[in-house]
Amino acid sequence: MDRRKFIKNVAVSSALLAGGGFESMCTVGRAKPENIRWSMGWILWRDFSGGSVPLAEAIRNISELGLDGIEFTPRKDELAKHGFTRESFRDLLAEKKLSVSGNYFSARFYDPSKREEVLTAFGNMLENLQFYGAKQVIIGPPGRVGDDMSEMIRGTAPVLNELGKIAKDAGLQIGLHPHVNTIVETPGEIDLIMELTDPRFVAMVPDTGHIRLGGGNVVEIVRKYRDRLSYFHLKDSAGKFNRPDFGANLRELGKGEVDFPGIMEILKQVGYTGWLNVEQDHTFMTPLESATESMKYINSTLKPLYT
Repeated sequence: MDRRKFIKNVAVSSALLAGGGFESMCTVGRAKPENIRWSMGWILWRDFSGGSVPLAEAIRNISELGLDGIEFTPRKDELAKHGFTRESFRDLLAEKKLSVSGNYFSARFYDPSKREEVLTAFGNMLENLQFYGAKQVIIGPPGRVGDDMSEMIRGTAPVLNELGKIAKDAGLQIGLHPHVNTIVETPGEIDLIMELTDPRFVAMVPDTGHIRLGGGNVVEIVRKYRDRLSYFHLKDSAGKFNRPDFGANLRELGKGEVDFPGIMEILKQVGYTGWLNVEQDHTFMTPLESATESMKYINSTLKPLYT
């Protein structure tokens, strides 16, 4: 595929996308509380085990809880299923004063036979982000196969560098998102992928709950990669992870074992100015109850730590 043509197809005007990139997310000594933006993932409502929840209801919940945005990566025909077009959904977000915080993207990056498929899907995803005026791409690593992930990580890294360059040329930013049951789960795997990727093009998107379940010290890992932070998945977890099911380990913010005050202190030190997205993969409550519990903790504990 012609790289220049690909970039042209996904780029938007520089006036609309001036700035961006995780370099501007960490500006020591210049942080202001209003530069932290809070969002929640549609996944909480979309994958609710108690039944289908309308997208419009999720948007209403998120708005009424005082959040700034939603992480929304639409599945095929999902908007139509909920009675929306892209335009009408964008209008609803504007009415509720909400933004799309980012999109999730995953593929078998290490597989050369998937190259053209990955590039095409990535281009479509970038176009969707640009349509909503969003900039953050959350890169989900492919699933684990076997015991040693190092070769798959080494095959993935150059592809992420390429995608990161494409995104940056279009005014967007990708960030690697560690997750259990993927090739980037353990602290060693996190270190390897970060070592092999170019800081200019590939940032870090910590998933706090999954880093802990994967055996990592969340605060130490956030501190280690403090200069490469572009976005967050805030998630609480507790107990020992027994592969493959992690749902039983997940908790609403402040109800598990993740040291969120420690994380916020680092973000304050580095002057992080970006999205903090609450991503609740699983809940024992209703989506609204879960979102409300996490927002109580955000408002009472986390927001004051950054002021």
